[in-house]
Parts: sequence; C-alpha cells; structure tokens
Amino acid sequence: MRTQIMVFAALVAMGGVFPAWGSPRAEPAQPAEEIQTPSMEEPRQQAIEPPVPSRGQLLYENHCMACHESVVHIRTQQQVQSLSALRAQVLRWTAYMQLRWGKEEVEDVVDYLGRQYYKFESR
Repeated sequence: MRTQIMVFAALVAMGGVFPAWGSPRAEPAQPAEEIQTPSMEEPRQQAIEPPVPSRGQLLYENHCMACHESVVHIRTQQQVQSLSALRAQVLRWTAYMQLRWGKEEVEDVVDYLGRQYYKFESR
C-alpha cells in the first residue's frame, strides 16, 4: 500500500496523474480540435521527383565508368578537341568493348559527354 501511494505521489508530481476528484477548481477538459482532411477540391502539393538521367548518361555509367572515371574528360591535355573527335573515341571504345551499340546509343553518349564535360559550344 505504501508503495502504491509513493508511485501515485511521484506520478502526480511529474504531471502523469491529474486527480480531478479532490479539486473544486477542476475544469472539464476541452474537446480536441477536429483534424481536417484535405477535400478533393483542395490542390495537393506536387511531390518533388529527382531528375531522370539521360539515356547517354546511363549508357556511359553502365559501360564506360568501369575502366575510367570522369577525370579522363577534364584533364588538361585532352585528346578530344572536337565533337567529331569525341564521336570517334566513343566509336573506338564501343568496338573495343564489343558493345554492339547502334547509331542512337553512340549519339546519346556523345551528346551526354559533350554537354556534361566538353562543352564544345562554349569553347
């Protein structure tokens, strides 16, 4: 019995128990606010989706990054000085790796590398 009284006293002191029966000033609890659910008329917030990588980026990352990182494309003494030289390198390595890429795949990778690293238009 003494332990129960001590536990009760500790709970009252911590605010865990509110003995309303002994307090003449005890006020009835206020009703909780209603949770509003969004109606069909209210616009929903658009989910932010990450950018979708291009086909050229995916091909490059899946087949080319196994042997070299992107550091090859930003070194000071680049072998590739034009878009046609870049296309020739992609074709060379495509044949070497026996990738069997068609013209579309090669152009996608050339486009990706040209935009991402070489930026021939801005030179």
